[in-house]
Parts: sequence; structure tokens; C-alpha cells
Amino acid sequence: MTWEYRIVYFGTEPLRDEAEYERQLHDGVRVLNELGGQGWELVQFLGHPSSKDTWKHHAVFKRPRTAG
Repeated sequence: MTWEYRIVYFGTEPLRDEAEYERQLHDGVRVLNELGGQGWELVQFLGHPSSKDTWKHHAVFKRPRTAG
């Protein structure tokens, strides 16, 4: 079996308040559910600092490659 991969950027800025955190959380869940529905499986979540108080996050997905 061969795989195809997809990397999705999830930017994380310093959160201002609880409402902003909840919005970002639900947006992220929506994206994960959409990709799961397309056959993508989350295999890794990578984070690295981009400044003193901001991190960048990337999700790595894979799914079986279809013939063609």
C-alpha cells in the first residue's frame, strides 16, 4: 500500500480570552472532522515556537493512495 500525505497549518496566536479559545478550538475540530470524512488520518501534530509567546502548529495526515 502506498500513502499520500497532507500537512495542514493550525496557527496559534496568544489567546486574548476564553471566547477566542473556544472559537479556535471548535474551528479546529470542524477541520479535523472534515478531513476525517475525506479519509485522512491524523498521524502527527507538530509545534514550534515562532516568537516568544506564539507557536505554529502543523497537523500531518495520511490516507491510502488511490490507483490512477
